[in-house]
Amino acid sequence: MTRIQRIGDTSTKTMRWIARLLGLLASALFVFFLICAGTKICPQLSWSSPRGMPLFIVLAIAAAGVLIAWRWELVGGALAAVAAIAGSALVYFGSGRTVFSTALMIGLPFLISGALYLACCWRTRTAETLA
Repeated sequence: MTRIQRIGDTSTKTMRWIARLLGLLASALFVFFLICAGTKICPQLSWSSPRGMPLFIVLAIAAAGVLIAWRWELVGGALAAVAAIAGSALVYFGSGRTVFSTALMIGLPFLISGALYLACCWRTRTAETLA
């Protein structure tokens, strides 16, 4: 193995662990919400409001995508990234321009984690092709 391959392998592993830790942190916050307030809030969520049940489903998909990416980086990374964009859009369009920072706070950790997983997948496949 050449020095360049070792450096590329180390940076891919570093990106993968950053994605895992960031994704776990975001997922842990979602699970913490479910445990603490889920039984009171979830039955009251409305399907007609974009901030209701659709947002809950999208966040659950993003959390599942992060966990799936531990095994299948392409599928899990794509799920997390797409769900993060959809979740931010639901918050933004459901609440208006005044809560744009909230929309970013909800979706950005999942989006960064998903993008890092996709980058790791791309780098791994490129390295396998070149080898």
